[in-house]
Amino acid sequence: MFETSCFGPLLKLRKIKLASQLVHQLLMRSMKTKKEEAWFKIGNKRARFGLQEFVLVTGLNATSSENVEMSGGADCRIVKDHFKKSGGKIMKGDVYEAFKRCKRNQTDKYKLGLIIILAYVLLATEENTLIELWWFELVDDLDLFDKFPWGKMSYDYTIRIVKRDMGDKLRNSLKEGESRCRYSLHGFPLAIMIWAFEAIPNLGKKFAKKYCDGIPRMLGWEQPKRLTSSDVVTVLESKELEVMSTLIPTEVELQEVYWKELTPCVQEEDTDSEDSKGDDTEHGGEPSHSFHQHSPRVSEPPPVRHDHNIADVVRMEMEKLEERLLGVISKRLDRMEYKIDSLVEMAAVGRFHSTTSAYDSPIHNTTNVPVSPPEVKIKEKAGDGEELAGGEKSAEDENVGNETEFVEKGMSGDFCTPEKLEEDENKSTKVVGDIVQIESTGFDIPKGRGRRTKRKARPLCSPFTDPTKRRKLSDLDVYDPYREVDPSKVDDLNKWMEAASTSDLVPLHHCDVEAKTLLDLLNKDGWLTGEIVNEALYHIRDRALKFPNLFQQDCCILDCYFCQFVQSAHGEWQIHAQSPMKEEFKFSKSLLKYVDGSIPELGKCWKDCRYLYAPCCAIGSHWFTVKIDLEDRTIFIFDSLKSHVRKAELEAFMKPLQVVIPMLMKLHVKCDDSYSTEKFKFVKMKEVPQQHNGSDCGIFTIKYIEFLQANMDVCAIQPEYIPMWRKKLAAELLAWHFEP
Repeated sequence: MFETSCFGPLLKLRKIKLASQLVHQLLMRSMKTKKEEAWFKIGNKRARFGLQEFVLVTGLNATSSENVEMSGGADCRIVKDHFKKSGGKIMKGDVYEAFKRCKRNQTDKYKLGLIIILAYVLLATEENTLIELWWFELVDDLDLFDKFPWGKMSYDYTIRIVKRDMGDKLRNSLKEGESRCRYSLHGFPLAIMIWAFEAIPNLGKKFAKKYCDGIPRMLGWEQPKRLTSSDVVTVLESKELEVMSTLIPTEVELQEVYWKELTPCVQEEDTDSEDSKGDDTEHGGEPSHSFHQHSPRVSEPPPVRHDHNIADVVRMEMEKLEERLLGVISKRLDRMEYKIDSLVEMAAVGRFHSTTSAYDSPIHNTTNVPVSPPEVKIKEKAGDGEELAGGEKSAEDENVGNETEFVEKGMSGDFCTPEKLEEDENKSTKVVGDIVQIESTGFDIPKGRGRRTKRKARPLCSPFTDPTKRRKLSDLDVYDPYREVDPSKVDDLNKWMEAASTSDLVPLHHCDVEAKTLLDLLNKDGWLTGEIVNEALYHIRDRALKFPNLFQQDCCILDCYFCQFVQSAHGEWQIHAQSPMKEEFKFSKSLLKYVDGSIPELGKCWKDCRYLYAPCCAIGSHWFTVKIDLEDRTIFIFDSLKSHVRKAELEAFMKPLQVVIPMLMKLHVKCDDSYSTEKFKFVKMKEVPQQHNGSDCGIFTIKYIEFLQANMDVCAIQPEYIPMWRKKLAAELLAWHFEP
């Protein structure tokens, strides 16, 4: 029941402990601001912990709390039944004792449990703190309780605690370079710690583990060890420390309910802050108590600034705006480049021949010269929306003048950047063999409105491998996994590595990843993230469509999210089975999209498949492959490190797949009452190749799926080939193209 409540994400947290020393070091670097948010100065960079960051980390509801009376509650049923002798004063410990005593009424026990989560986690205080009585009245109506913005209340309380002026207290308690001050971290300090892992990547890499695609973000972190103050200071003082001023939501997070509900509130707050004067005036100043324990001025209080550093405020706002714009521009450029690559690839194989650019001006036509005999009319779409028949000119073409038309027999290999020499507009082209030559024309260029000549298209410089330079493989009868990687892709990979910085973003087909993620793929001890696995599986699906004679067509390759959806559906089904309401159980729309082939991209409807291949991440740190035989009702497990996952853990992990798959088959594939929903059995394959280190499980998982889809023996996957396959995978991901 707890998993379906508004606090459900909290119950899915991994093994994680609050690193109070980390939060303490952040407080020592906090800055003074009039806004209801916290700013920290780390080195010479600034980072914000605001309502947006809090919601991205926790996934809690942070909308306004209208139409809820935050008073009363002394006469509510729960108080009368469980706290008869309280006299209207109930402490945290009293609620916990009542929770342990309540055994018969499971509904009341559930409601008391929600109060405990509030008092001990979201609004953590001292043990003897009194509980607000209106909480008990609100929790008696579970629908109202779940809709209440507990996230906003937790954030407001946490920010009030963080923004306490503790500078003098911390400074006066400094002894031998360390603060001996004792104070309590109330509110939800765990959210601040996880935010620090996200905003300061070096902290997360040093002290925690991040697993693939945690939504909300606190579900993707594991930190079971306690930290020392010196360890944290060492990281925060490093010279090349990367700090993100704000957290930017991903495309998946933009679709989450908690973000959609938050956006109007944040926009309203931003509007209010623009109308009020002086709210941001102190962001750019020195931290009000950000003294450093190794600073020579540690014994002196920091100087108090009375001036308003407008320049710093403007700079910070511009940086935030620039980050948003770069995100939007990057995504649009990625889509454009992908389309351009597709067009160029089509031109290279002779699908059509372009004579003018569709990207040179807002007023243009693209005339496609038919490659079929003259008597056959081929209609194409012009750039401005007009439909042109082969060999005919539009009215605008007649106004342009005697522009020479030409046909390219292939694409020129001379790709250049926009910085190269501009081509003279007063030029025409002709074809000599396979080489396109440019030469001057002998007529005057017409001038005036509507008579500007169209420039010839310049080949565009793509960050990916030029399709015309790719190795051409034809007459293939079998998939060769040991084929040497395309040299042109290797050249592009080497050039990228020379200029790559770990903080750079690399555009892949589905998402942008940090350069470090791709560099880890090239590292023999690098662990593959979910983004890399998903990208590889997409290109495997794409390749199977292009070469149906080489790969199985009666199978569907799923993505990393599938198992997470199945586990979530299994939990909801268990709660539904215990519910007294005997309504028909319904699966989520997202899970049903897997069944009909809508997701993942290039997926297949299960009705047309016998096998499902899926990557699984067990206990948050180990990849393995499952092959689901829908006809034999068996799940085969291919694990490259069989001793890593214990038998009990594997059985618990596989149970949702065993239960949910037959239910989906009965309701949405077979649609037959006679189909049995009995659990699928699972078999752990014994004779499978094993990895020789602790980080190759991801590449083994990809290769298992690749070999199975190609009807090849997985025993041919040997560890000595892994370095070569890592490099090949990186080069092909960067080129957005997998060889057959």
